[in-house]
Amino acid sequence: MKEDRGCKKDDPCLGFDVCPEYPMPYGPGEWPEYTDYSGDFPEDFAWGMGTAAYQIEGAYKEDGRGATIWDTHTGADTIGMPGADCSYCCPNSTCKPSEFMNPLARGSTGNIACDHYHLFEADIQFMKSQGLKHYRFSIAWSRIYPTGKRADGVNQKGIDWYNRFIDALVRADITPWVTLYHWDLPQGLLSPPEMQGWWSVDDDGHPNGQILDEFLAFANTCFSEFGDRVKYWLTFNEPWSSTVLGGGWGHAPSLDEYSDMTVWPYIAGHNILIAHAKAVELYRKTYQPRQKGKIGMSNNQDWPEPKSNCTKDVAAAERQLLFMLGWFSHPVFFGDYPEVMRKMYGTRLPNFTNAEQKLLKGSVDFFGLNQYGGGWVEYNPEEPGFDWSYAKGSDDGFKHAESGWLKAKGWGLSKLLHWIDRTYNHPPIYVFEGGWSTDADTVQEAVNDYDRAEYYANRTVEMSKVIENGVDLRGYFAWSLYDNFEWASGYLERFGTSWTEFNFGDDPDSPEGPGLKPTAGKQWRQRKDSSCWLEEVRTHGKVVAPDRVQCVTVDVFGGQFLDQSDCLHHIAVKDITNGTASAVMTVIPPTTSDTSVCNSAGSSSAKLSGGTIVADFSGTQVFQGANFFVGYWNRMSNAINWQDGSVWRANTR
Repeated sequence: MKEDRGCKKDDPCLGFDVCPEYPMPYGPGEWPEYTDYSGDFPEDFAWGMGTAAYQIEGAYKEDGRGATIWDTHTGADTIGMPGADCSYCCPNSTCKPSEFMNPLARGSTGNIACDHYHLFEADIQFMKSQGLKHYRFSIAWSRIYPTGKRADGVNQKGIDWYNRFIDALVRADITPWVTLYHWDLPQGLLSPPEMQGWWSVDDDGHPNGQILDEFLAFANTCFSEFGDRVKYWLTFNEPWSSTVLGGGWGHAPSLDEYSDMTVWPYIAGHNILIAHAKAVELYRKTYQPRQKGKIGMSNNQDWPEPKSNCTKDVAAAERQLLFMLGWFSHPVFFGDYPEVMRKMYGTRLPNFTNAEQKLLKGSVDFFGLNQYGGGWVEYNPEEPGFDWSYAKGSDDGFKHAESGWLKAKGWGLSKLLHWIDRTYNHPPIYVFEGGWSTDADTVQEAVNDYDRAEYYANRTVEMSKVIENGVDLRGYFAWSLYDNFEWASGYLERFGTSWTEFNFGDDPDSPEGPGLKPTAGKQWRQRKDSSCWLEEVRTHGKVVAPDRVQCVTVDVFGGQFLDQSDCLHHIAVKDITNGTASAVMTVIPPTTSDTSVCNSAGSSSAKLSGGTIVADFSGTQVFQGANFFVGYWNRMSNAINWQDGSVWRANTR
């Protein structure tokens, strides 16, 4: 921290009539170190986990799903898929990934990902075994409207699948939080020059919302079909990412036509904001009165800490906040873009009509935030940067994750939450994403993830403080429930609080390249220590030190278990090595004369890893003789939650 680098009190604050004050609650050089892990949370604080459809579902061309911009971007074989005949789509099965994919991830796709589409019942039992009560996920637009176009018809199989999934969540006492758009635009809506997606303009170059009616049809179907059980909606997740990273920074779709960063992000962002406002209007008028839900959006922002207390550095950090978070948040709270953004951008920013401003203002029931990391910011008069903030970033002293962009200090979240509270007049706030990436090739390397637990612990300390200081923070959703497809990085970075065994192998529908390729049918999850730490905190509502909690070992599976038919099962654990083991399972015949209920025909085997059991029941009638049946240890009930909802409780008789 440079408290004085030759600055003067009367240094100009570019774009501001009055210089902004240094952001609190921590002054220059007053940032905390984390040694005392303490703090309490309200009983109704929403602790959750999050995922997104393209990153986990897989089944990319099953049951009528249409192609998306990420299928095309990664080079998946989309021949014959609905919407896959666009002007730049691959004309044959030998597709190539975008040149913007990480070179080591080329060949990776979301074709199979976490195989969640097929394994959702097991995944819900995985959530239940953790005591999870809130789960955020997104609905794939192209599963509901395969081409994105209402005129081409709705896909009932997609609706049916999400109904089964939501029903299963509700039965498991898990509250669904649903995002409508999480970066997976149906390819049928983007085929320039005719179909321009979010980047559409009229003949004069003004945003014209070409796909607005299609998005509203999709939103209306979701509200109608799922809103009786879904009470929390997000219209868009991180429109900054889908317009900036997806415009010229290498993520989908990254087309040459929309790569001018002085123009196209602001066109797309404007169209998205109008789509958001119209969807909220639809929900509030037609559905909210009887469904009693809430609706908003979630925007992303890393914390830019001024590198000194010079007014020009403070102003540079404030500009960066307003030009990223304020770009999408000011319109939905106040009806227009930030004043300083208007002043410095000029004609780069489109104008809202009076009717649009009225529709936008107050079009969220809460403030949704995605916040991962941060860094230092100082004024750079020589380089405006793509966002015209004249801010130069650095990260000396910030801890680095596996992802090159992710550096963090826990107090950055605190400062951002206070900034939101001041700027937007004390709104209710939910943090919908926050997480830490690591690299691991094996489950044994992955599970002891102290750095991730420390990341969450430091932020949890700060969240407790901001609530005590009067900020209306109501929930925190960790990213992510388990390792998944990490956009342009494929499977190189793992954000999961739990390990996904992707069973990497060959996928004939993915392009050639070094990128890893998951396979379907035999995937499983295993909790990392950060997951068990989060369970401890959300269960008791108190912060604990990051090294205080570790997950169970395979030993918990040894002994006798009573199933729901009062049949006893004996599990003998053997060959324990590096957190894994094998096991032999036998049914203990009942002592009563009625032996028909319990099946004692033979024994079965299992593989154990941490708190996960993968059983082979093919030689018995147990679970219909399944040869790959997954169960997860529930430490709160001392039981195994099997993938079909069955429970084996440790026998204490």
